[in-house]
Amino acid sequence: MKFSFALGLLIIYQGICYGQNKSNEIGLRTLTKLDLGLQGIGATYEPRLSKSLVSELSLGFGGGYNIGESSLEYQFIKPALYFSVTPKFYYNIKKRIEAGKSTANNSGNYFGIRLKFNTPLYKRNDLIRNSFLANIHWGLQRPVDKRWTFNSHIGAGYAHDVDYGFGTIYPAIDFKFSYIIK
Repeated sequence: MKFSFALGLLIIYQGICYGQNKSNEIGLRTLTKLDLGLQGIGATYEPRLSKSLVSELSLGFGGGYNIGESSLEYQFIKPALYFSVTPKFYYNIKKRIEAGKSTANNSGNYFGIRLKFNTPLYKRNDLIRNSFLANIHWGLQRPVDKRWTFNSHIGAGYAHDVDYGFGTIYPAIDFKFSYIIK
């Protein structure tokens, strides 16, 4: 119940912030992407919320998590559905623009927070269950080509097994390649 309430508030917050978007300023822009990376395969909508803030809304398929009281295992062969929200604050976007560096495809360094819900595709599984992960991280996003980006981050997080009510701290490491649709 608490998770549903928090998720509802987060979605409302996203809608309010998105309404503040101004598209005539230089720097970040709204992107729609297809992703392939450690999370799995998915689709991401990345609305620009301000001059230095975007939020990734992702949905896709990947592996599931086996969360113990002091361990976290990513199960590649156990399919799961994921939904994640990742606000990203680009702290160097103004410097990049002033230095004449590219901000294409939201290129820059950022601090982010990822909130991720993961659920197995099949009915209850002994190894993977419903899980909620939250992390804080430092990352970078760079264009690889006109329609491709590379995104990576490193940080620390907390994983919570929703079904059994326990969790663990984990190192948050991720990378992905994305194809920009729009």
